[in-house]
Amino acid sequence: MLGGLGLEDVNQTLIVLISKVKQGESVTDFCPISLCNVNYKIVKSLVNRLRTVLDDVISVTQSAFIPRGLISDNAIIGFECMHALKHWKKGKKGVLALKLDMSKAYDRVVWDFISGMMTKLGFSEAWVDRILRCVKSISFSYMINGDVCSFVKPSRGLR
Repeated sequence: MLGGLGLEDVNQTLIVLISKVKQGESVTDFCPISLCNVNYKIVKSLVNRLRTVLDDVISVTQSAFIPRGLISDNAIIGFECMHALKHWKKGKKGVLALKLDMSKAYDRVVWDFISGMMTKLGFSEAWVDRILRCVKSISFSYMINGDVCSFVKPSRGLR
């Protein structure tokens, strides 16, 4: 596809731990760095094509995915909701607060969900197939003590 390289070759990522301190001793002393073999121009072209429809596809309530949107807005909205619930006048209807853990949301995305949502939103079958081939061809290798370990092929999630 890319000068003789297939998607599997392009989407290989090597994860290396870089020490944050002079003599790192615990896991928290290291920062994981992903060394990706990516053809940036192809990805940029696909992203720019998607950018034209993002405003129609992404709700304003999805602030983490909106350019120039602040994820901290979610914390403010949550605080305001809890304040409103605290001062709620008792009546016939009850109220409920639900706290959801938003951490690592990209790691938990099921690929069939992406396919179904893109199809439902009107993306062509060819486009959905192209995106899913990029998503599903990812593999990770880890460098530990200078040696590259065998690769891991995820079955869900986005990077």
